[in-house]
Amino acid sequence: MNEKTVIQYLHERKAGVSSYLKPVPDTPIYLAPDKPFAGRFERVDGNPNECPTPGEHDREDFIWIECQPTTASRNISQRTKRSFRIRSYDHEDNRELVAESNIEEGFRLIKRAESRHNRIWDQPPARHYKLRDGSEHAHTFDYLIDEWNGSTSAYAIRPEADVDEQLRTAIRCIREQSLHGFADNAFIVTERFVTKAKIRNAIEILDARESRNEADVQIVSGLISRIRGGVMLDHLVQASRLGPRGRTALLCLVDDGILQFTRKERIGPTTLLRPASGLSKPH
Repeated sequence: MNEKTVIQYLHERKAGVSSYLKPVPDTPIYLAPDKPFAGRFERVDGNPNECPTPGEHDREDFIWIECQPTTASRNISQRTKRSFRIRSYDHEDNRELVAESNIEEGFRLIKRAESRHNRIWDQPPARHYKLRDGSEHAHTFDYLIDEWNGSTSAYAIRPEADVDEQLRTAIRCIREQSLHGFADNAFIVTERFVTKAKIRNAIEILDARESRNEADVQIVSGLISRIRGGVMLDHLVQASRLGPRGRTALLCLVDDGILQFTRKERIGPTTLLRPASGLSKPH
C-alpha cells in the first residue's frame, strides 16, 4: 500500500466513511476465490458447462473447481541463471502445465487451439533405451498428447540448433525399443512448426473460445450461407454489424470447424475465410 493510499484511507476514516468497507451481500455469492486464481466453474449436476462464467441467477447451479496440480514426472531444473520455467493453466483439463522454453509453451497453445478434446500431458515418465554398445539411457519427452483422432503422440520440442545426433538417436531407439504401450509415434518439433504466426493465431482462437457469446455466434452463422469462396475477415465483421464482437464470433466458427482460412497466415483484417468443406476435427 503506497503513501497516497494510506493518507486517503486515514482521511476517509476520520470523516466516518471508507471506500474499503464492503457490505456483506444479501444474495448468494460464487464459491470462488476473491482474487485471481486458476480454476473453472462446473455444473452441480455434472452436465457440460458451455459458458465460462454463469449468470447471476445460476449461482446455485455451479461450483468453483480449483486448478489441479501438474502431473509432470520431474521438476524442470534451472540450468543457468538465465533459464526459466513456465507454469501455465490448461482450462480444458483444469490442470497446471509446466514448460522450460517459449517454444514448448507455443507448441502447447497450438495443440490446444487445434482441439479442446486433446489431452496434453507435460513431462511424462521417461522412456528407457539401450545403445549399440549396451549402455542404458533415458529420455523424457516434453509432451505426451492424446490426439482428437484417437492416436497418442510423444513430442520432443527443441530449437533447431539444439537438435543433434544424440537426440535423433535417442528418439530412434525409443521408437524401436520402448514406445509400445506409451505412444503410437514420437516426433521432434522445432521452430519450423512452432512459428510466431501459428502461436499468435492459436492465442486468438483460444481467446475467442473463452469469450464466446452464443447469441453473437448465431448472428454471424446466418452469414455463412451467403459466402461464395473466400471473403475477407474485415468484410464479414462489418456485415455482422457487431463490431469487435463479430470478429470474436467468426473466430469461434473457425474453432467449431464451420469456417476455415484459405491460406496459412497471421490472422488479420485481410485474412480470407470460406465455409469448411467438412468437420475435419471435433472441437
